[in-house]
Amino acid sequence: MNQIAHWVLPDELTAPYPAQAVELLSRYFYTTLDDGSPAYTGAMFERFAGGGDATEVADTFTPADLVAVSLLSVDVPGAAALRIFGRDAENLNGLLERIPIDLGLCDAGEADIGPGSPADELWFSIRRCGVGPVTTSKLLARKRPRLLPVIDTVVKEVLGHPAKASFWLTLRAHLAADDGRLTEQLIAIRDQAGLPNISVIRCFDVLVWMIGKRDGIGDTRGRY
Repeated sequence: MNQIAHWVLPDELTAPYPAQAVELLSRYFYTTLDDGSPAYTGAMFERFAGGGDATEVADTFTPADLVAVSLLSVDVPGAAALRIFGRDAENLNGLLERIPIDLGLCDAGEADIGPGSPADELWFSIRRCGVGPVTTSKLLARKRPRLLPVIDTVVKEVLGHPAKASFWLTLRAHLAADDGRLTEQLIAIRDQAGLPNISVIRCFDVLVWMIGKRDGIGDTRGRY
């Protein structure tokens, strides 16, 4: 699972003047319904209850993290939640504590995200609790939003990501390619949208997801 895939990035992420990408990102994070609630519940994912990487909770899974992932249209099964907060809590929180909080994916090494790393071990430990891969990725992204990306089925389909390849390593490779061209593009899009506190990899996830939804990929009824 450490193979790096080749992705074909959407035109919105490579255009010299990414106005469409800015519009899509802004629509996701700023659009509200008539009652003032977010049109896309996922717009509150990283900010709900102060964020999963807030100093006082950064190294501990909390009930608020499970609520946050539900904003991305997934749920942690009850039996799995009992394990996360019960018999597996010490192991999971111990692994989480070993994962850097301020490290960005573009700067991560094999020791940070490769096979056998604390992040890799934590992934499989959460999976063994009875949590699916998409939900696991969202739970980890909640705790380490700069380092560990959301891995959504719509996003994978848009990018053409194969099952045998590592999403983490592939995204890192694309962020670093051409002297960090994609990273710079995402930062520019994020800044134009006025979202400085949203991580680069979360902006990538949202943009590709919005493009996929616009193009009819996945369940178009979702408010992710």
